[in-house]
Amino acid sequence: MLWLGSGISRDRVPNVDALLERVVEHLRSNTVNGDTDGEYQAALTEVLQLAGLRREELEGIDFSIAVGEWPLRDRIIPSLVTNYSRVLDVLVGDGNPDDYLVWTGLDVPNTYGSPDLEPDVEHYCIAILMLEGLVASAVTANWDGLLEKALDELTPAFGSLVRVAVKPDDFRIVGPHMEVIKFHGCAVRARDDESEYRDLLVARESQISQWTEQPENRSMRKHLEMLYTDRLTLMLGLSAQDANLHTVFAGAIQDLAWPWPASPPTVVLSEEHLESYHRNLLKITYGSNHQGNAGAIAQSALLGAYGKPTLLALVLSSLTEKLSFLIGDEIGSIWGSAAVMQLRTDLLGLRDLAARHADPDSPEVLEHLEIIGFQREFTARLIDVANLALSIFRTGRMPVPGSGRYEPLSDRPAAQAALNADFPSKQFGRLGVALALIGRGLTSGQWSAVPGDSRAGGDGVVRLVTSERNARVFFVKDSNALTQLELQGSFDDSDEDVLIVIADEEPPAQTRSPRSRFGRDGRASAGRFSVASSIADTASADDLYEAFQLAGGF
Repeated sequence: MLWLGSGISRDRVPNVDALLERVVEHLRSNTVNGDTDGEYQAALTEVLQLAGLRREELEGIDFSIAVGEWPLRDRIIPSLVTNYSRVLDVLVGDGNPDDYLVWTGLDVPNTYGSPDLEPDVEHYCIAILMLEGLVASAVTANWDGLLEKALDELTPAFGSLVRVAVKPDDFRIVGPHMEVIKFHGCAVRARDDESEYRDLLVARESQISQWTEQPENRSMRKHLEMLYTDRLTLMLGLSAQDANLHTVFAGAIQDLAWPWPASPPTVVLSEEHLESYHRNLLKITYGSNHQGNAGAIAQSALLGAYGKPTLLALVLSSLTEKLSFLIGDEIGSIWGSAAVMQLRTDLLGLRDLAARHADPDSPEVLEHLEIIGFQREFTARLIDVANLALSIFRTGRMPVPGSGRYEPLSDRPAAQAALNADFPSKQFGRLGVALALIGRGLTSGQWSAVPGDSRAGGDGVVRLVTSERNARVFFVKDSNALTQLELQGSFDDSDEDVLIVIADEEPPAQTRSPRSRFGRDGRASAGRFSVASSIADTASADDLYEAFQLAGGF
């Protein structure tokens, strides 16, 4: 399961530094604009005292100029970041509500609840992992609705597949097999229904310290404790410094402690280095097993990368692992483990070559926003080509161009999906074989590859390019999908630059267009490669690769 924090949204909503500067500026601007009762001045003074300013420093601040121009700005704001919950708990007179600095100072409805916010790479990757059945629960302290928006964009069945739990009553919703748990509230719901959800937004120190003991939070707390007890945890963008989280983790471990050594680790933190609150989390998690093993536990928990590269890697790795498993199911009993290992290695080569395109070639000369934009474009292309490939493979139909939908390879881990009689595990295993053959050609320099685009469906799922060939490749699972692809006019059967890869045996050719089962006969026609027939007619992965080269005219 995933525990998510503000780090996964840092490139879509303002970071804590910017938000706290906004709060201080809100107080300052009201102080110099008719604060006759001194409420804003008193609150501003209290906030600045949390930054540890000396009296003479505080008295030397010129409140007539904006916070961003204060000489002490770079000292004040970072100091307030470590005290953010105490800052937001400062009261602004008796006439304003206790959460005034949260709701009005941060401008929650338009900052976190804005309908104009767009999901980022992290949100789309998490959504893919959930749709692939690899993450059942995502627990988040974030107020924004970016993960839910990503899921809604990727699948039309969002409402029936995903349970979003903000209040205890939400856990009574049955049916969905995925859940997003927002234990600190939801700004989107608070924007739409302030009376019902505003009080559920948790950020102030008084709320955090009391959260676990309040009766209305008992159901949420027990649910989180159960998840932390029962499942391995990956934490992304979550500092885990809030006291209520530590109480939840401690309560969970009281019921069932995690052992050490543990493989895989119980908790993995997507961080580049560990802070003191991370080490405290590990101490709580492993209990008495932590003493004497602190160094090894810390090493096992530190991933060494932040959320964006971690999640992109997980998506690519997970899809590859699913296909690798299905390759083993299909090939293992025919050619044995050595051939399976060879094909899996070739598939990994394809994965790694794709991963190289997730970052620009020279990131050191680019601005941060340029790098982020490049990664967003990569993610969008990945989603598009995966949906294109899997839609055509299953049905022979082109997806809606540029729809942004995502068709999962399977809605559960491959070992479970293969047990479903309706899941085409053999055909998907053969798709994995075909992709492995393409991977071998790429890593050996036989050809280069250009991924397809749903807005140009006639260009194929992928183009394999050599000095002499520019083959547009389509993958279909059986004759029905092939017929649909032909009826849709997605390719011209007389176009020799088209290669159709069929997972099952190809049906006998029509009399009007005779040709051999695979390969080329001198006529100008689309190439055909039946994976099942070719496996039956060859004796090794090397022979199969030669058959694929022949069929494609390479």
